[in-house]
Amino acid sequence: MEEVENSFGGNICRCTGYRPILDAFKSLAIDADKNLLDACKDIEDLSDIKMCPKSGNPCSGQMHLHYHNEIFKIFETIGEKPYILIGGNTAHGVYRRSTDLKVFVDISSVEELKAYQVTENSLEIGGAVTLTEAMEIFTKVANENKNFQYLHEIVKHFDLIANVPVRNNGTLAGNLMIKNAHNEFPSDIFICFEAIGTMINIWDGSKNEIQISLNHFISTDMNKKVLTKITLPAIDPVKFFYRSYKIMPRAQNAHAYVNAIFVQLNDSKVISAKICFGGIDPKFVHATNTETFLIGENLFENSTLQRALAILNDELKPDWVLPDASPEYRKNLALALFYKFILNIAPNEKVVAKFKSGGEILKRDLSSGTQTFDTYKQNWPLTKNIPKIEADIQCTGEAKYINDHPPLPNELHAAFVTAKNVHGEILNIDASKALKMPGVVAFFSAKDIPGTNTFMPPNYLFVSEPEEIFCSSKVLFYNQPVGVIVAKTFELANKAADMITITYVEDNNKSKVMTSIMEVKDDKLRTLICPEYSVEGQQGDNIQHSESITGNFHFDSQYHYTMETQSCLCIPIEDGIDVYSSTQWMDATQIAVAETLLLPNNAVNMKVRRLGGGFGSKISRPAQIACASALAAYLLNRPVRFVMTMEANMNVFGKRLPCYSEYKVEVDKNGRILKLRNEYIEDYGCSFNEPAYLTTGFFNNCYDNKYFNVIAKKAKTDKASNTWCRGPGTLEGIAMIENIMEHISRKVNRDPIDVRLENIPKESVIKKLLKEFIQKTNYHDRKKEITNYNLNNRWIKRGIAIVPIKFHIEYFGSLHALVSIYHRDGSVSVTVGGIEMGQGLNTKVAQTAAYALGIPLEKVSVKPSNTLTAPNAIVTGGSIGSEISCHAIKKACDILNERLKPIKEQNTDSNWNELIEKAYVADVDLSANYMYKSADVEEYQVWGASCCELEVDILTGNILIKRVDIMEDVGESLSPGIDIGQIEGGFVMGLGYWLTENLIYDRITGELLTNRSWNYKPPGAKDIPIDFRISFLSKSSNPFGVLRSKAVGEPPLVASVVVLFALRHALDSARNDSGRKNDEYYQLDAPATSEKIFLTANNKPEMFLLS
Repeated sequence: MEEVENSFGGNICRCTGYRPILDAFKSLAIDADKNLLDACKDIEDLSDIKMCPKSGNPCSGQMHLHYHNEIFKIFETIGEKPYILIGGNTAHGVYRRSTDLKVFVDISSVEELKAYQVTENSLEIGGAVTLTEAMEIFTKVANENKNFQYLHEIVKHFDLIANVPVRNNGTLAGNLMIKNAHNEFPSDIFICFEAIGTMINIWDGSKNEIQISLNHFISTDMNKKVLTKITLPAIDPVKFFYRSYKIMPRAQNAHAYVNAIFVQLNDSKVISAKICFGGIDPKFVHATNTETFLIGENLFENSTLQRALAILNDELKPDWVLPDASPEYRKNLALALFYKFILNIAPNEKVVAKFKSGGEILKRDLSSGTQTFDTYKQNWPLTKNIPKIEADIQCTGEAKYINDHPPLPNELHAAFVTAKNVHGEILNIDASKALKMPGVVAFFSAKDIPGTNTFMPPNYLFVSEPEEIFCSSKVLFYNQPVGVIVAKTFELANKAADMITITYVEDNNKSKVMTSIMEVKDDKLRTLICPEYSVEGQQGDNIQHSESITGNFHFDSQYHYTMETQSCLCIPIEDGIDVYSSTQWMDATQIAVAETLLLPNNAVNMKVRRLGGGFGSKISRPAQIACASALAAYLLNRPVRFVMTMEANMNVFGKRLPCYSEYKVEVDKNGRILKLRNEYIEDYGCSFNEPAYLTTGFFNNCYDNKYFNVIAKKAKTDKASNTWCRGPGTLEGIAMIENIMEHISRKVNRDPIDVRLENIPKESVIKKLLKEFIQKTNYHDRKKEITNYNLNNRWIKRGIAIVPIKFHIEYFGSLHALVSIYHRDGSVSVTVGGIEMGQGLNTKVAQTAAYALGIPLEKVSVKPSNTLTAPNAIVTGGSIGSEISCHAIKKACDILNERLKPIKEQNTDSNWNELIEKAYVADVDLSANYMYKSADVEEYQVWGASCCELEVDILTGNILIKRVDIMEDVGESLSPGIDIGQIEGGFVMGLGYWLTENLIYDRITGELLTNRSWNYKPPGAKDIPIDFRISFLSKSSNPFGVLRSKAVGEPPLVASVVVLFALRHALDSARNDSGRKNDEYYQLDAPATSEKIFLTANNKPEMFLLS
């Protein structure tokens, strides 16, 4: 099962939190737990595949090279044409291939490049050996020959390179060739091999190969040369010690800061040393001064260690190229890794026991989870734990999304053309060069729009100001669209977009580009901060005897990271246009397209089958891409498909609103709040649309708020207009007050949970639930164990925290549902205005219809949403989309049941199919429509709590989340499996927000630098809690909700802030050990990346001691 779990490093999931995916695949493992085997179905044999009768492999229609002299024959044939050697073709994920390449030479099957040979003194291995094959070879050789035992260390390091699919394809030579072409590339293989003196062979087609060192190789011209083999030396494990380290922003699939150290010892004295670092600067490899100093020194003396660290500190001079981590972190991390190496190899008697654990890396156990919930058989299929109804077709890839529509005759592809000069005034757009490219059809800009140049129609819900589809004058942010280009292929459209030239009015007095809320708040020349909402409370008694607290809290943005980027397909028809959009809000997109084209709404037909994730990113923003593609389709009278690349998606569209808070609090000796003032600013980007109006209300969380004064402000920055992201405002509001609770506990020296209980009203439901949760999680005993552990470990620390949640659910808007019954077989079709986007809406809708009609679930089919059957539908969001869709379906079914009542009374012995046929003969209307409206249901509260325990490596900033417990009151869950997935997925998305997801902008131009998976890191499968426990509040029923249920989508995301406080408690111990005892409440803003954790821990080289 560990092998299975390790294989998911290349998979990203925003919806599930990984646990159910891992469980499903673990069921295939030889050591699978019986519970997993029972939960998963058998799969059918794979269908027949056409096989090549000669090789037995699937036919591919390609020819492969088998001998390396054939490579040079191709070199002779192609002359000076640009070429690339292809091994695994994985480098494209790091550096995008040149579009000018003419020749691709596949060398993955060249036999000489795949071989290996072991001698007494060396291991020779071919350059085209994949990383996975190399790991297998290394393990075999290390097991058979003691002088290659160090290869086990390299195998462990290789396991951290990329992910299993990449390692299965990427080759040793391919990785090293990236380092040759791009010296700044942080190649793990280069560092690992260079530290042990690896040599490589290069052949240029002549009779003799040359052998050179890796250090020499990175400056070698490799044009029409081939890296044929790599030679690793045999090493005596008694005298030599080799260790390598990789410090990443998440557990798997990330480039990193790499270190490899290789020393030869005689007793404790150094005979030779090689210390290699990656991630310092493109030219830095060896710490030569430190290597020289160590010769002849006793490695395990404090004096030697401190002098070595001082020399290493002097010769490490990191560059700073964004979005890389700061030079301060990279230098001090390098020093800490050298210290970790010494701790690891030092004899036990040389190291104080408290320091020894610092020599180890964090060891992650196999993850597991438990789920506890009620189900009510009398209501089945409602409340029954079933898979999503689309689960099978999603697993097999048969579920259709926008870009799965088959190509249409004369179809074109679209791409945005974007501006790169923030605050510049557009003077001219020259598309002539692009339009001369064969296959490029047209370019359209603001002047070509027949209607209104805005995708945010004025006077519409949540719209404060118009936003242009295409920028027509002043550029508001880097990569703002100025037009759309259409071509015959996706690749050509995106290439042509870069060929268009934009000229700007010369202006030497342009204002500074500001992409951060921190820059705007400190700038005196720009008035971009406006008041928004405020709530004024009372002043408490005995204020003169209070303790005063002041502080601030800053948490940044987050990219939604949907698996499906913004996408749209527009097809002109005889009376208008069909629009297939990846939108959560059909009504808003329909209106925007209609106003752009000057068409009536009934000429714009919206249809949405499902989305590949939403999280708020597809509420208002899809309208822009829909307007652009609709414009091109309308003007050319041809179908236009517009699918954003990930980079374009991140560049063009806004993200979660960053927030900055300043607070002042007066409390009594127990931590009870007597007066509180919290002023916060939210960063809206370039427009004030999509207000975060929930922030102020949710700031109260579950606490007595009569003394709370909350002042909200909004700011504009030079970024794409930020938009709603799962838990908009609610996450920020609750995080702010919970941070204040932590600060109060530090001030009055009480357990944070006691401070929270002190401020919860006596009559509140959460008070009782929270006390039960504390007991259930064994919080106090675990905290004592953690305190004891921290006293005995200087460099590995643990922390634990609990956060209570009160999440207010309110309803808005309207939404239609249609239920139709077919007389031939009694099958049922339903459709709703709510959009399925991975949250299980369709599953709950089908369960509701089956329950309401009293039929098997298999009888119900959920059809795509559309604006004919669901006109004017409110956005699917705010955690209520599934609920209101189920409510509308239930009401429509009630109408049908009422119509069928006389037929049932007259035919008590008839089954469902017979009843429906008789109703049809009797002219009973078997189709019913119902419109949900906000007055149908009442508001209510969702109660919950989360507990997190984690472990921190103080010498690296890496963490392990050891255990998470979440309790949530979901009422009577309509579909427990779906709701558990929402809770786990929401919490893990929150882990990314608080820990790993970092958006970095160029300080001069405003360009987003972390705009792809290479440098933007949501959590992976091995970042989730090792022990993940979800429980629903037992015997809970919600009289105000739909079918006694409660919403689940966003509360667990809000609960994820607990990880930040558990981390803080671990860091408290590290800072105490560093001499910062009883210091003030220190700054720990989000995201708390490994860099921030390391620097906050107050690490200093003079603390790196053995005894």
